[in-house]
Amino acid sequence: QLVDQLNAEIVMGSTANVRDAVNWLAYSYLYVRMLRSPEIYGLTEQDLKDDPLLIQRRTDLIHTAAVHLDRAGLIKYDKRTGSFLSLPIGKVASHYYIKYESIGVYNKNLKPNMGMIDVFRLFSLSNEFACIPVRENEKLELGKFID
Repeated sequence: QLVDQLNAEIVMGSTANVRDAVNWLAYSYLYVRMLRSPEIYGLTEQDLKDDPLLIQRRTDLIHTAAVHLDRAGLIKYDKRTGSFLSLPIGKVASHYYIKYESIGVYNKNLKPNMGMIDVFRLFSLSNEFACIPVRENEKLELGKFID
């Protein structure tokens, strides 16, 4: 979820770089939970002594999330400067609550000459549709699509 939430912050314009994102993460419930239950998040007492505000841990989380967004084609992430640039497909993902993994699948597999059935097959690969049950009265109609 952090990856999709970071994308939304970048699209909104409230987060333009890693430093902004690390500050934004300090206001999250995740940050509070990491401070209160560090062992659940793989942190030791020594980690908390060395970095009591978890700045390095937050930076690592943001960097990892930004790399995922960059690989999926939602943002441009300049690792050297730490800056983020929202791309149009990232805006679509944010506005329509499409997970970054699904957008990555679409970017990789969507072709300009695909037919309607192929597009439906591609969209059906999305995790967003994984838990949608098929109703009894829909089975006949779905059978027609398969044929």
